[in-house]
Amino acid sequence: MDVNMVLFDDFECMDIFGPAEILGKLQKYFHIRYLSVSGDVINSVQGAKIWTDFLIPEEVEGILLIPGGKGARRLLWQDERTLNLVKQAAENADTCMMVGSGSAILAQTGLLYRRKLADCPIDKNWNRMFTAGIERIEGARVVADGKYYSCSSTAAGLDMTLWMVADQIDIDVAAEAARQMGYPWDSAGGEEIYC
Repeated sequence: MDVNMVLFDDFECMDIFGPAEILGKLQKYFHIRYLSVSGDVINSVQGAKIWTDFLIPEEVEGILLIPGGKGARRLLWQDERTLNLVKQAAENADTCMMVGSGSAILAQTGLLYRRKLADCPIDKNWNRMFTAGIERIEGARVVADGKYYSCSSTAAGLDMTLWMVADQIDIDVAAEAARQMGYPWDSAGGEEIYC
Protein backbone atom coordinates (compact mmCIF):
# COMPACT_ATOMS: atom_id res chain seq x y z
CA MET A 1 0.00 0.00 0.00
CA ASP A 2 1.41 3.41 -0.93
CA VAL A 3 1.82 6.00 1.82
CA ASN A 4 1.83 9.41 0.10
CA MET A 5 3.37 12.03 2.38
CA VAL A 6 2.59 15.52 1.11
CA LEU A 7 5.31 18.01 2.03
CA PHE A 8 5.46 21.80 1.91
CA ASP A 9 8.15 24.21 3.06
CA ASP A 10 8.35 24.57 6.85
CA PHE A 11 6.57 21.29 7.60
CA GLU A 12 7.25 19.74 11.02
CA CYS A 13 9.91 16.99 10.74
CA MET A 14 8.47 14.57 13.29
CA ASP A 15 5.01 14.82 11.72
CA ILE A 16 6.53 12.92 8.79
CA PHE A 17 9.46 11.02 10.25
CA GLY A 18 7.57 9.59 13.22
CA PRO A 19 5.02 7.82 10.99
CA ALA A 20 7.80 6.99 8.49
CA GLU A 21 9.76 5.24 11.25
CA ILE A 22 6.77 3.01 12.02
CA LEU A 23 5.72 2.34 8.43
CA GLY A 24 9.33 1.80 7.36
CA LYS A 25 9.47 -1.17 9.73
CA LEU A 26 6.50 -2.64 7.86
CA GLN A 27 7.84 -2.62 4.29
CA LYS A 28 5.94 -5.84 3.64
CA TYR A 29 2.75 -3.72 3.82
CA PHE A 30 3.70 -0.10 3.07
CA HIS A 31 5.72 1.86 0.49
CA ILE A 32 6.50 5.49 1.41
CA ARG A 33 6.47 8.26 -1.18
CA TYR A 34 7.41 11.89 -0.46
CA LEU A 35 5.42 14.30 -2.65
CA SER A 36 5.11 18.04 -3.18
CA VAL A 37 3.51 20.39 -5.68
CA SER A 38 6.93 21.48 -6.96
CA GLY A 39 8.47 18.00 -7.05
CA ASP A 40 11.65 19.56 -5.71
CA VAL A 41 13.65 19.78 -2.48
CA ILE A 42 11.38 20.77 0.41
CA ASN A 43 12.74 22.23 3.66
CA SER A 44 11.33 21.36 7.06
CA VAL A 45 11.05 24.01 9.76
CA GLN A 46 14.02 22.28 11.43
CA GLY A 47 16.14 22.59 8.28
CA ALA A 48 15.93 19.00 6.95
CA LYS A 49 15.88 18.90 3.15
CA ILE A 50 13.75 16.21 1.50
CA TRP A 51 13.76 15.41 -2.20
CA THR A 52 10.16 14.93 -3.37
CA ASP A 53 8.31 13.68 -6.43
CA PHE A 54 5.48 15.64 -8.02
CA LEU A 55 2.09 15.43 -6.33
CA ILE A 56 -0.17 14.10 -9.09
CA PRO A 57 -3.59 13.53 -7.48
CA GLU A 58 -4.67 10.94 -10.06
CA GLU A 59 -1.72 8.75 -9.02
CA VAL A 60 -2.50 8.85 -5.30
CA GLU A 61 -3.75 5.53 -3.98
CA GLY A 62 -3.69 4.04 -0.51
CA ILE A 63 -2.82 6.49 2.26
CA LEU A 64 -2.37 10.27 2.18
CA LEU A 65 -0.50 11.85 5.11
CA ILE A 66 -0.54 15.61 5.71
CA PRO A 67 1.87 17.06 8.30
CA GLY A 68 1.48 20.27 10.24
CA GLY A 69 4.01 22.96 10.96
CA LYS A 70 4.64 26.65 10.39
CA GLY A 71 4.21 26.24 6.64
CA ALA A 72 0.62 25.07 7.10
CA ARG A 73 -0.51 28.61 7.94
CA ARG A 74 1.15 30.06 4.86
CA LEU A 75 -0.37 27.34 2.69
CA LEU A 76 -3.86 28.05 4.03
CA TRP A 77 -3.62 31.77 3.33
CA GLN A 78 -1.70 31.90 0.07
CA ASP A 79 -1.76 28.67 -1.88
CA GLU A 80 -5.09 27.80 -3.44
CA ARG A 81 -3.44 25.63 -6.12
CA THR A 82 -1.83 23.36 -3.50
CA LEU A 83 -5.10 23.13 -1.56
CA ASN A 84 -6.91 22.02 -4.72
CA LEU A 85 -4.28 19.36 -5.44
CA VAL A 86 -4.40 18.12 -1.84
CA LYS A 87 -8.20 17.95 -2.02
CA GLN A 88 -8.09 15.87 -5.22
CA ALA A 89 -5.43 13.59 -3.72
CA ALA A 90 -7.51 13.12 -0.54
CA GLU A 91 -10.57 12.23 -2.61
CA ASN A 92 -8.53 9.52 -4.39
CA ALA A 93 -6.90 8.15 -1.22
CA ASP A 94 -8.43 5.26 0.70
CA THR A 95 -7.19 6.69 4.01
CA CYS A 96 -6.21 10.24 5.02
CA MET A 97 -3.99 10.95 8.03
CA MET A 98 -3.47 14.46 9.43
CA VAL A 99 -0.91 15.39 12.06
CA GLY A 100 -1.58 18.41 14.30
CA SER A 101 -2.31 21.55 12.25
CA GLY A 102 -2.25 19.44 9.08
CA SER A 103 -5.95 18.84 9.78
CA ALA A 104 -6.64 22.53 9.06
CA ILE A 105 -5.24 22.06 5.54
CA LEU A 106 -7.69 19.31 4.71
CA ALA A 107 -10.49 21.12 6.59
CA GLN A 108 -10.00 24.13 4.30
CA THR A 109 -10.85 21.94 1.29
CA GLY A 110 -14.35 21.21 2.67
CA LEU A 111 -13.80 17.44 2.80
CA LEU A 112 -14.02 17.32 6.59
CA TYR A 113 -17.35 19.11 6.93
CA ARG A 114 -19.42 17.42 9.69
CA ARG A 115 -16.53 15.13 10.57
CA LYS A 116 -14.80 14.69 13.93
CA LEU A 117 -11.14 15.66 14.45
CA ALA A 118 -8.67 15.56 17.31
CA ASP A 119 -8.44 19.02 18.85
CA CYS A 120 -5.13 20.65 18.01
CA PRO A 121 -3.71 23.38 20.25
CA ILE A 122 -3.59 26.18 17.71
CA ASP A 123 -4.80 29.77 17.80
CA LYS A 124 -8.55 29.79 18.55
CA ASN A 125 -9.37 32.39 15.86
CA TRP A 126 -7.39 30.41 13.30
CA ASN A 127 -9.18 27.28 14.46
CA ARG A 128 -12.61 28.90 13.98
CA MET A 129 -11.71 30.23 10.53
CA PHE A 130 -10.41 26.99 9.09
CA THR A 131 -12.40 24.31 10.88
CA ALA A 132 -15.96 25.67 10.85
CA GLY A 133 -18.54 22.88 10.62
CA ILE A 134 -16.13 20.32 12.09
CA GLU A 135 -16.44 18.80 15.56
CA ARG A 136 -13.11 18.98 17.42
CA ILE A 137 -12.82 16.38 20.17
CA GLU A 138 -11.06 17.92 23.19
CA GLY A 139 -8.66 15.65 25.06
CA ALA A 140 -8.46 13.04 22.29
CA ARG A 141 -4.95 12.30 21.04
CA VAL A 142 -6.29 10.38 18.04
CA VAL A 143 -9.66 10.50 16.28
CA ALA A 144 -10.76 8.15 13.51
CA ASP A 145 -13.84 9.17 11.51
CA GLY A 146 -14.39 7.04 8.42
CA LYS A 147 -11.28 7.17 6.27
CA TYR A 148 -9.97 10.22 8.15
CA TYR A 149 -7.47 9.90 11.00
CA SER A 150 -6.35 12.97 12.93
CA CYS A 151 -4.16 13.54 15.96
CA SER A 152 -3.68 16.41 18.36
CA SER A 153 0.10 16.80 18.19
CA THR A 154 3.37 15.68 16.66
CA ALA A 155 3.90 13.06 19.38
CA ALA A 156 0.35 11.76 18.92
CA GLY A 157 1.25 11.11 15.26
CA LEU A 158 2.95 7.92 16.43
CA ASP A 159 -0.25 6.72 18.10
CA MET A 160 -2.35 7.67 15.08
CA THR A 161 -0.06 5.73 12.75
CA LEU A 162 -0.11 2.66 14.98
CA TRP A 163 -3.93 2.78 15.17
CA MET A 164 -4.13 3.08 11.39
CA VAL A 165 -1.84 0.01 11.07
CA ALA A 166 -4.02 -1.85 13.59
CA ASP A 167 -7.15 -0.99 11.57
CA GLN A 168 -5.66 -1.66 8.11
CA ILE A 169 -3.45 -4.67 8.87
CA ASP A 170 -3.65 -6.10 12.41
CA ILE A 171 -3.27 -4.88 15.98
CA ASP A 172 -0.47 -7.40 16.60
CA VAL A 173 1.51 -5.99 13.66
CA ALA A 174 1.12 -2.47 15.10
CA ALA A 175 2.14 -3.65 18.57
CA GLU A 176 5.25 -5.35 17.17
CA ALA A 177 6.28 -2.19 15.28
CA ALA A 178 5.90 -0.18 18.51
CA ARG A 179 7.92 -2.78 20.42
CA GLN A 180 10.74 -2.66 17.85
CA MET A 181 10.90 1.13 18.27
CA GLY A 182 10.83 0.91 22.04
CA TYR A 183 7.66 3.02 21.98
CA PRO A 184 5.24 2.38 24.90
CA TRP A 185 2.06 2.26 22.82
CA ASP A 186 -1.20 1.73 24.72
CA SER A 187 -3.06 -0.61 22.37
CA ALA A 188 -6.09 -0.48 24.68
CA GLY A 189 -6.63 3.14 23.62
CA GLY A 190 -8.56 4.44 26.59
CA GLU A 191 -10.06 7.93 26.60
CA GLU A 192 -7.35 9.34 24.36
CA ILE A 193 -8.73 7.51 21.30
CA TYR A 194 -12.05 8.47 19.73
CA CYS A 195 -13.60 6.40 16.94
